[in-house]
Order: sequence, then C-alpha cells, then structure tokens
Amino acid sequence: MSKSVKAATIAINQTVGDWDGNLNRIMQAILQGRSQGLKLLLFPEMCLSGYSLGDRLLMQGTLRRSWQMLEEIASIIRDEVVIIGLPIEHRNTLYNVAAVVANGQICGLVPKENLATGDVEYESRWYASWLSSRVETYTTSDGREIPMGGLVFEANGIGLFAIEVCEDGWKGIRPGSRYALAGATILLNPSASWFTIGKQRTRRHMIEQTSREDICAYLYTSLMGCDSTRLIFDGASFIAVNGQIAEEGRRFVFTDDVTITTSIVDVSALERARLEMGSWRQQSEQLNHGVYGDLPPIVHIDGVFESNVEPPSASPYWQIAPEPSLDPSLEHHVVSGLVPQITWQDLPHLELEMALSLGLQEYLKKCGIQKVALALSGGRDSTMCAVLLRRMVDYQNPTMTADERREVLKNLFVTAYMGTENSGSATRNAAKSLAEELGAIHYDGDIQDALETHLAVFKQMTGIEMTWAEERFDLPLQNVQARLRGSLIWMVANVHNALLLTTSNKSEAAVGYTTMDGDTSGGLAPIADVPKSLVIEWLNWAAGFHAYESIALVSQMPSTAELRPQDSAQTDEDDLMPFVILDQLMYHFVQLGLEPLEICQRLWPTVRAYYGGQLQEFGTHIELFTKKICFAQWKRERFAISFRVTSFDLDPKTGFRFPPVQAPFRVELAEMWEWINEQDC
Repeated sequence: MSKSVKAATIAINQTVGDWDGNLNRIMQAILQGRSQGLKLLLFPEMCLSGYSLGDRLLMQGTLRRSWQMLEEIASIIRDEVVIIGLPIEHRNTLYNVAAVVANGQICGLVPKENLATGDVEYESRWYASWLSSRVETYTTSDGREIPMGGLVFEANGIGLFAIEVCEDGWKGIRPGSRYALAGATILLNPSASWFTIGKQRTRRHMIEQTSREDICAYLYTSLMGCDSTRLIFDGASFIAVNGQIAEEGRRFVFTDDVTITTSIVDVSALERARLEMGSWRQQSEQLNHGVYGDLPPIVHIDGVFESNVEPPSASPYWQIAPEPSLDPSLEHHVVSGLVPQITWQDLPHLELEMALSLGLQEYLKKCGIQKVALALSGGRDSTMCAVLLRRMVDYQNPTMTADERREVLKNLFVTAYMGTENSGSATRNAAKSLAEELGAIHYDGDIQDALETHLAVFKQMTGIEMTWAEERFDLPLQNVQARLRGSLIWMVANVHNALLLTTSNKSEAAVGYTTMDGDTSGGLAPIADVPKSLVIEWLNWAAGFHAYESIALVSQMPSTAELRPQDSAQTDEDDLMPFVILDQLMYHFVQLGLEPLEICQRLWPTVRAYYGGQLQEFGTHIELFTKKICFAQWKRERFAISFRVTSFDLDPKTGFRFPPVQAPFRVELAEMWEWINEQDC
C-alpha cells in the first residue's frame, strides 16, 4: 500500500471574546473530522481567540484563556494531528503561533516569521517576528517543555510536515521551501486572509505555484465571517498537490460556521517525484551541508496516524486534466439556485455582493441586532445598501421561496423616504417601488413643514433670513435638509430598535461630499469602501443578474442630492466632477501615493479625449480633488464602521491614515500648474 494521508482544511467562523463558542466550533469540527477518518486537520491562524483582537492581546486574560482552550482541545485529540492558531507570550514577548497537537499532547509551536504590517494590517504593534532558523523551548506554567520555532514534524502514517503561517507563504523567501528541502512533503498554511475583490485568483495561483516549486502537498485555510472588525473573511481554503489544486473549499458560507475540505494526499508519489528531480536533490544536499543554514530539527510525534486509504487513481498520463469551473469556491451558490451560472464578467460584482452581504450578516448576528433601518432616497447608494440586505436574507435562507424571504425581510428591514419641495416624484416613486419589490416596511414622509420651522426658528434667534437668492446660504440650506433627515431616520431606527445604516460611498468620503450628522448618520456604513463608479456598475449588473425591476427606476436618473430647488437641476457630478475622473484621482493619490503633478502627467494621455484636449480643465479637477481630500479628513475621522472590500480604503483607523491638520499641497499644486502652463504654451 502506498503512503497516503487523509487530510483536511477547516474554515471556521470565530468571534473575538466568544471563548465558549470558539471552543465548541473547533470541537465540532474535530469530531466531524474524526467521523470521516481524517488524520491531519488544519485550522486557521489565531482561530482559538479570533484574529482581530486589537489591544485585547495586551490583556493576560486573553493569553491565559487561549492556552487553556488549547490544552482542552489537546485532551480530546487521539488518532489525528491538529494544527491550530493562538497568541502566546514567550520571554515577555508576544508571538502569533500555530500549535501542533496530537495524541493528547501539544507537540510543538511554530511562530509566524513574516508579520503582516502595512495597509490595514498592524501585527507589529503587538507581535514580534521569529526567524525560522531559531529553535527554543517554551516552558508552560506547570513546567512542561515544548519545542518552539522553525520545526519539521514527523508522524507515523503522515510522514514529514511543516508549517508556515499566513504571510510566510506570500513572501519570496519562504520558510516553507527550507522545510520542504529538509524532507517535509506536506506544508500547511493557517491563515486569516481577508477578502478583497479578485484575491481568490491570486491565492489559487500562488498555492499552485508553491506546491509545484516545493514538490509538496500544500494545505491552506482561512477564517470566514467577520470576527470583530472591518475585515471580511471569505473562508478560502485549498489543498494543492505538486502544482494542481486537488480541492478548493466553499467561500461565502452563510448557513454554517464550519466548512471542511478534504483530500487524500499521496505522499509516496511526492517522494518519488523528488527522487526524479535532479535539481531538487542538489538543493536538498546543499541544505544538508549548511548552504541554506542549519537543518530544521525534526519533532517526532508519538502515535500511529495511518489513513489506510488508497489515493484515487490518476487519469491516463496522455489526458490533460480538465480546467475547473470558473470559481469552484462559489459553485455551491449556483447549485442552491441563489445565483445563475457565473461568467468572468459576473465574478467581481458577485464577489462584492457576497462579501458585503456576509459582512452585514456577521455584524448583525454577532452584535445581536434584530432590525435594520435605512433612509431610502431613491438614489443609487441607498438602493445598493437595500439590495445587499435583501441578498443577505436570500443567502441565509436558500431553501425558502422568494415570497418567504420577503416576509423575513419585512421583519428585519424598515426604510423611509423624506422629501422636501426640492425632491422629485421620480426618486419618491423609485424608493417606494424598491421597498415593495424587496419586501421592506416603508414610510413615505414630507419634511417641508419641519424645514420651514427650522428656518423660522433660526430667523427668530439670529434675525437672519436665509434664501437661495444669496449664495452664502447655499451650503447651510442644503445641509439643514440632510440633518433633518438624519434626525428623523434616527427616530425611525430608535422606535424599531434598529441599527441605522449609513449610505455614504467611498467617492463621497474622499472629497467630503456628505453632511455630518445628516446623511452620515448611522452605526454601520456597508458601502463606504465602494467607489461611486463601482456603485453604478454594480447596480446595472444587479438589475439584470437578479432581475430587480425597480433598480431601473434608480439607474435612469442622474445622481443627485436633491437639496437645491428643482429648477437648478442639481447633480452630484456638476457639484464635483465626473465620478470616473474622481475615482481615478482617488486611486492615484491614495493608493499610488502620487502628487498632483505626477497624477496630471500620468493620467492626461488616458483622459485627454474625455476633456477634449483641455488640460486646464483637468488641472482644475485635480486641484479641487486635492484640496477636498485634505479638508475632508476630519469627516472621515467620524464616519461609521465600514467593511474593507477593495485594494485600499479611506478608513483612518485601519486604512488611509492621513493628517487632519496640514497645508493642502500648495507647493505641489503650484508645480502642477507651472507644468500645465508650459504645455499650453
């Protein structure tokens, strides 16, 4: 019989501080794996305590409870090897560790070598990194000694295996390659890999390539759900063998807290492949002679972990393996009937929808929220938020009929339209139609009397009568309407004991095109990391993909705040600039870190035709954007909690940490205008 291992990755939905729940879910997965005869089980990074602990990591209770959970888990482990993540303190320093547990014992601890620091990640605030060549002894409170460091493990029936934690697998010089050359045929990567649009393809290619280069089986798993913060975990998991994805786990699972992905790994075939590879033998020999540093020590695990299964027979060698479906991790949603067949064009929009719907579910579930309120304006942003909430209900209840899910939404979701004489009938009708189609409770109100009362009281207090005829009153007359709506929708939320959603998008956040304590009111901002251009694209896609007829009523109107008199024909793009330009400026300024002159020089060839060759007009837009993104930082400091779904975000707590007090690029803008004037000459 060839040597083969029945192995599994576990994607699991954990919550920071939910010690009993976290332990129970892990125990459930272990017992389920045991019933399937699994011998090697990989859990995600930090899954005992939850990944997003923040400064709870600095509390001794967090470390103590995490270790107690590990020992409790070890006490039930017998005929399987389990890898599980937690924080520990060693020599007065914190480490992000993967523990290897087998036969009732904690056999070894492997600390993370490459800390995830930068962008939204901040691991170096709490943890120290660990060189894989460093090996020490961890001493428990009761005097037990456990090896700790860059270790290779050997278990009868499994063979040699090793671990690299999350970020370790993403770096060019990986600890896993050294372990593989030392003989490990199975590499395991416990991760807390957060979602962004398109990241799954990157993961898939990386894991295929790694397993091919190291001639190994590579097991990768991650958290799913949202454990405490703005990051969404999609539950990605893979088992790859020598360059081929053997199994890819389900992502965006709404109905289960644990997802197990299994495969039989033919270790004998991997060992044979290494024997046949001359370059592999050469590098392995160099490691044995110290060229790549000392050999990692091997920890022998007591017990027998034979799977007693034969690997599946390979296809005839002349047949090329068929390509997998477009995205195997989402196929379960197609099978359930919740989404039609997916094309490449659908995938980014569907991923965005599922991520935000999952984030909404996790926030509501883990905070114990039973109802949600939303100011439904008939515009694109509030429409997207409303549709996402409906999709969340759909994913949660795949076996229900559409009418039954509408009833669920009626008990969950309340909306309100609050018009003035500046509002149009088109937005009022669009809001009403959307609420009816989705199944939400909907209120339709007129706040003109309240607006006039506010203006009358203000005149009584100050002697100032504000009218649209005077330009200096334009902003306060607009803002008072938004703040009245904010006050009323808060009242609706309070009466229904509901969480109020904020509808601001990423483009508005960038330039401060939002009224503080008005349309920024709310506790959660689902689309705050979605630029307006993508909001527009997503709604157009959703209207066809999900056949929501009422979206068309919204999409046929230009984006407008409807705060000025109707004869002014106010639109958002007239107030700012075309969103397609604004969103490109945001990307180049924030993500690429370019100054105004660099942005102008780089983007001008692309947008020249859009401006009809008028470089001065483009320069005006760059200057407007630069000043607004600087002045709007104080607003971003006060925005509601949001979800990260794109490659960069503007959240000052986790993403774009921009100074609220600064000179707004005066020198840099002067350089840009000097260059523009030279081009015009």
